[in-house]
Amino acid sequence: MKKLSILLLLSILAVNAFAQPPGSEIYLFHFRLDDDNFYISNADNITESPGYDNQPFFTPDGESILYASADGFGQTDIFKYNLKSRSERRLTFSPESEYSPTVTPNGAYISCVILKRDGDQKLWQYPKDGAIPSKLSNKDNVGYHAWLNDSTVYAFVLGTPSTLESIMLSNDKAKKVASSPGVTIQKIPASNKISFVDMSDKKRWMIKSYNPDTNSFEDIIHTVDSKSEFYTWTPSGILLSGDGHKLYKYNPKSDSDWVELADLSDYGIDSFTRLAVSPKSNLIAIVVSE
Repeated sequence: MKKLSILLLLSILAVNAFAQPPGSEIYLFHFRLDDDNFYISNADNITESPGYDNQPFFTPDGESILYASADGFGQTDIFKYNLKSRSERRLTFSPESEYSPTVTPNGAYISCVILKRDGDQKLWQYPKDGAIPSKLSNKDNVGYHAWLNDSTVYAFVLGTPSTLESIMLSNDKAKKVASSPGVTIQKIPASNKISFVDMSDKKRWMIKSYNPDTNSFEDIIHTVDSKSEFYTWTPSGILLSGDGHKLYKYNPKSDSDWVELADLSDYGIDSFTRLAVSPKSNLIAIVVSE
């Protein structure tokens, strides 16, 4: 596999100023959720190697998953997992660390956060098959991002407190939208709205929508157990989230609260975080802590 042994990894980290993120794996499940039935089956660890494998993103054609993976030398690169051939391909080989790979709205690039060795942390884009990146914005301390359209990106910006900001790429102007957001930012399907977790109330976190056309917010639902900042939308507009081992759904059109779907401890999973659903809603990727 792409990582060194644990002993060698530990010896490298002892002298490397860039410590690796916590270990995690990406599990892929067959999945279906509609008005009539639900199933989740065939757990498959598609990364299965020591270290950080995280931030899965299905490509719009549904053929691959992009993700960030630690290389064992103190940096993180972007990999692409082909669902048909069940094979991985490394897309970046830079001396910096790349995180949060996302396909741009025009489909020609992979946008990501690049963390340089001097601490510079900005939004860049790579041609979809790799090669030389170009900077998208000079906004610093970007941790995560989501595209609203081809000219506007919403970013989680690290700070005290952290902020949710919109970045207009035409003039590189950033506007603060909210304080104390969670790390999950997504465009709501079939809308011109962004969703995020409002963590300003420490006792009760709320998933909210933001409408840039009206500059207005709307509560969607409290987070699972009022503590999980990880969620995803299905293409049909259903929210999915978890408490670490149970998977829940919330349909804004028909549900009054979270509905339990599955206990993933049945698959030996006791701690999961991020989720992503394929464009055809037939697969779900789940990040599992090592």
